[in-house]
Amino acid sequence: MINKLKNTLKVYKTTVFLITLLILLILTGFLVFQKFVPQKQEAFLEEVDLSFDSEGPFALLFPRRDGNALILNLKRTFSYGRISYELAYNAEGIDRGVMGEIDTKDKKGEYEQEILFGTCSKKVCKYDQGVENGTLILHIKRGKEALRMITQWHLQRPDVALGQLSSGDGHFIYKVDADRQALSNVGFSIINDLTGVQKLPQDKKIVGKVYALNTPLTRGIPEGVVEIELAEKPPLDAKIARFNESENKWIEFETKMDGSKLSGKADGSGIFAVLVSK
Repeated sequence: MINKLKNTLKVYKTTVFLITLLILLILTGFLVFQKFVPQKQEAFLEEVDLSFDSEGPFALLFPRRDGNALILNLKRTFSYGRISYELAYNAEGIDRGVMGEIDTKDKKGEYEQEILFGTCSKKVCKYDQGVENGTLILHIKRGKEALRMITQWHLQRPDVALGQLSSGDGHFIYKVDADRQALSNVGFSIINDLTGVQKLPQDKKIVGKVYALNTPLTRGIPEGVVEIELAEKPPLDAKIARFNESENKWIEFETKMDGSKLSGKADGSGIFAVLVSK
C-alpha cells in the first residue's frame, strides 16, 4: 500500500513537472513570436513610390572626375531609417547593376556615398565602360513605412560638335556658349531628375520636372542656354530658375516661351526648375 502511494505521488510529481515545463515552453514561444515576427512582417511591407514633394527628400548626383563612379548626395533624411540602393545601367550593351547600403546609424540630415561603375578587389578595380544612362532606386524605411525613391540619370561628356548636354528623357538641354576647348575641359557631367528641391519662395510653385546638372566638384561649366520642355503649355508668368547654392536662393531667368518649351540664359550648373505663381 505504501509503495503504491509512493508510485502514485511520483507519477503526480512527474505529471506536474511536465505540465509546468509545457506551459513554460508555450510562454517562451509566444514571447519569441511577439518579438521577432512583427520585424519579419515589416521587412515585407509593400513599398510606396515617393512622388515629387518640394519639401521632401531628394538625391543629387555628381560624376567622379574620371567618369568611373558617381557620388550620391542624399538630402533631407532626418526622419528616415534604413536606406539601401540599387544602381542600374547599361555598359556596352550589357545590363549592369550595383547594390549597397548607406550607413544611417548617426541619423544625419544628409548622406554622401561614392558608387562605382564596376567592382574592386584587393585594391584593383575593373570598371564598366560606355556608361551613359541609368536609374538609381533608393529603398527607404521610415517607421513602419517602406518607401522607394526613383531617380533617372544621364552621364555624359559634352557633345562638342553640338555644344550641349541633355537629360535622359531629352526634355532638359543645356547649350554651352563657349569654344570647343572650354567645353572639353568640363569633362564628365551628369543630369538627374529630383523628387524634392531646396526651399522655394513662398509665392512660387513648380510645374513639370526638376533637373540637376552637375559636374565634378573641381570643374565648372561655362554659361549657356537652358531649354526645358513641359508636358503642356505653362502659365504666362512661368520662369526658368536655378538654385544658387552660394546665395541660398532661387534666381529666375529672363525666359522665352514657345508653346510648352521654355528657354533662358544660365550661368552655370545646379538645380533647375520652372516656377509659376501660386
